[in-house]
Amino acid sequence: MSSNVMMTLFLDGVRQTDGLCSFSRKVLFTDAETWIKNALENTPLQNIISTDKQTVFTSEKQALSAAKLPEDAEHILVMAVAMPELTKSDFSKIAALHLAIGQDVTVFAGNNVAYCENAVIRDENDAVCKIGTGNGYRALPAAIFKKSALEKVIGKAENLFDAINLLVSDGAAVEVCNVDDVTVLTDGIKAYEAQKKLVMKINFGYIAKGVQIFSPENTFISPDAQIEAGAVILPNCLIKQGCKIGANATIGPNTVLEKAEIGAGTNVNNSQFTESTIGESATVGPFAYVRPNCKIGDKTRIGDFVELKKANIGNGTKVSHLTYIGDADVGERVNFGCGTVVVNYDGYTKSKTVIGDDCFIGCNTNLVAPVTLGDRVFTAAGTTVTKNVPDGALTVARSRQTNLEGWNDRRRERMAAENK
Repeated sequence: MSSNVMMTLFLDGVRQTDGLCSFSRKVLFTDAETWIKNALENTPLQNIISTDKQTVFTSEKQALSAAKLPEDAEHILVMAVAMPELTKSDFSKIAALHLAIGQDVTVFAGNNVAYCENAVIRDENDAVCKIGTGNGYRALPAAIFKKSALEKVIGKAENLFDAINLLVSDGAAVEVCNVDDVTVLTDGIKAYEAQKKLVMKINFGYIAKGVQIFSPENTFISPDAQIEAGAVILPNCLIKQGCKIGANATIGPNTVLEKAEIGAGTNVNNSQFTESTIGESATVGPFAYVRPNCKIGDKTRIGDFVELKKANIGNGTKVSHLTYIGDADVGERVNFGCGTVVVNYDGYTKSKTVIGDDCFIGCNTNLVAPVTLGDRVFTAAGTTVTKNVPDGALTVARSRQTNLEGWNDRRRERMAAENK
């Protein structure tokens, strides 16, 4: 068995003063545990164990006592409270120091956290000193233990730092590794403070790579987003997990993207776009709603108050306003008039509509699925289409217009007389 096998233990069953677990707190579209797990990837500490998330522990002592330490790990990072600002380099640095020096415990330390006044460590001159305000170090609630040392204090220590005290009293050697200042998520306010820092870190990282962000303090971008140089992000945008934004695209203002792929040069304005893709040089919005499983082509127009769901829209097609398209395949260069509805649901079954290339769909057309329109079809305004339409045809489905001359003048005279 290798003496260098390392693992990480989250004490994520311990609730804070407001009853929430530190690791489950939401931080920028995900939870703190996910932030830390992502930072642990490709480090010696990436293998995770944790206490039972469903168990509410009243103390770190209970959580430590309940933890099942793996047999194949010789070194264990114990995190009592989440710190999502810790980075991959932080974890790699402290793991390397712990292995190189070979002490029983290596403590995370920073300059802005006074978590425990009583924990005892050795300073840089190997003299014993306290971790706490005014003593040179302020400890973070995380430390790497040799497994053999940790096993000595499980069931005895009241908390993580008490475990360090007990080991020091027993003659254990303790090392300190400084990391950048981080926020410890002891409550919702601290989670908010950590999120503010992470938001600015992400946003300025994109700005440094050539993305223009007009209002970094009012723009929220998931860390896994991919945004190419030249893109512009306007204020009040939420760019959630799984998004890809091409070069010179403009997003916002007031736009929500989630698992969305936006092509180069495309503009998404005041809209929501979820689990769908759109090509290059297209426009969306304002006030469009693109629901999951849509694939929209290049140079398309998805206008105001348009809703799409499970729709394939061909290159050059324009859906300008007040239109619903669901469960449909739409060809290229199709023009949709205002008020068009793809009637895809009969109360029991959702059916498909197919529209060919170069069609003109007149205003207030209803396309009652299942129905197929060939290429170059023209639907007259106000038409309800219930049967397939061949290539190049005009389809009209409405009553003929009848004019009753003088009818309204006579009605107005009658109403005026009755209301005298």
